[in-house]
Amino acid sequence: MNYSGYPKGVVAKALMNVAFQDDGLIQYKAEVMLRIFEEKVMPLVGGRAKAMIVTSSRVAGLRYFNIIKEKLKERGAKYKVLYAFSDFTHPETNAEIHEHAVNELKEGELIEERFEGEDYRLMVVASKFQTGFDQPLLAGMFLDKPVVDRNAVQTVSRLNRCHEGKKDVIVVDFTNNAKAILKAFQKYRKGTPFPPTEPDEELVPKLYREILDAGVFTQEDAAEFVKLAATGTDAQVQFVVNGLRTRFQTKIPGNEDRKAFVYLLARYVKALHFLTCFFSYAPELKEFATFAEYVGPQLIKVGSVSDLMKQIRQTEVVKAAVEYQGVTTSGGTVKLKRGKGKSRGGPPMKKVSVQDMIDEIRQKFQITDEEALYIKEVTQEKIADPVIRTTVIAHRGDRVYLDGPYRGQVNSEIQTAYDQRGRYEELADAKYTDTGGIFDIMAITVIDTNLAFAA
Repeated sequence: MNYSGYPKGVVAKALMNVAFQDDGLIQYKAEVMLRIFEEKVMPLVGGRAKAMIVTSSRVAGLRYFNIIKEKLKERGAKYKVLYAFSDFTHPETNAEIHEHAVNELKEGELIEERFEGEDYRLMVVASKFQTGFDQPLLAGMFLDKPVVDRNAVQTVSRLNRCHEGKKDVIVVDFTNNAKAILKAFQKYRKGTPFPPTEPDEELVPKLYREILDAGVFTQEDAAEFVKLAATGTDAQVQFVVNGLRTRFQTKIPGNEDRKAFVYLLARYVKALHFLTCFFSYAPELKEFATFAEYVGPQLIKVGSVSDLMKQIRQTEVVKAAVEYQGVTTSGGTVKLKRGKGKSRGGPPMKKVSVQDMIDEIRQKFQITDEEALYIKEVTQEKIADPVIRTTVIAHRGDRVYLDGPYRGQVNSEIQTAYDQRGRYEELADAKYTDTGGIFDIMAITVIDTNLAFAA
């Protein structure tokens, strides 16, 4: 099947989702999980240990739950499984899938309360309970979803609640991601893994010359566009952008070369925004950054995400296997938290403002609990981003810049975070991407919260 015309990263992630949802592979991995759980995890914590199965999507999670439930019935197991997720419409059957009904919960009963029962030892989760879930008997985790950086730390840290007799925990990774997870823990234990370097004042002029040397756009293009953007109508601005796109596609015919040039524009914009915290640059360099920030993302028009997903859904997994890759340890002892509560450390977070933002979004748009979880997670991630914080503090007296060009920059970084998480539906949804949409609201919250820190 031909996927040309789509970014390689998007195709790779979408195909990975197909593999994660393959029924035969889930059957096999479920059997492996149960054997490991019964042999290695169940004996922990005086024979009372529980485990979590982290899946890549709600559809995959539902298959895991049904398959494991059937396997437990076949072997006459004395323990049961639950499935934690936010309600959704099944993409293949259009059936409404509700957490309350799937788990046969009583009226008003929470799934985490049911999981406290001695007979429930396994919980399948899909984008739920990877953060903020406290269950001291949780001593095992099966990862069938890639988790990276802060998300990896937050997910695996569900195992670190203290309980009498709890000395060890076990994480089984089906994504060949163990080294990345340990690296993430090292990063957040000891700080950034990268050695400190001095900011490079010459980076912005260097990138600027590289862009102009490509012969696609000129400083005059930037000056005329910025003037038009300030005084013209949306239709006039879009007409000019269409002309610039045509010129760009004529000058740079190759798809890979086009993507490289657009990346160069984005790198220039990001470099200027950051380095203006330390150095002063000529007005024309800032003007060109405003031009590049607006025009750059509109230069390449590839197939829509929905078109891609139509092709992806026709893809079949023809061969798959799970291979034992060995055991990896952190080289240290397991440190368990006592009692319930949020983890400490890191920059202070205005959680009330994030929750207020989510309440505001819910008033304007219809979103699921899963969407709200990602909105909160990404917003908090960007609030804690040291580059964003430094930039906001450096420009705290310039609301025109923060509410204009820089808001667009933060919006772009939020979209990148969604792309890294494989959240293609949001990236193709107008309620997220439109001006004044969810990504814009998130960007404003990130900036305003960092302004509050600077006050």
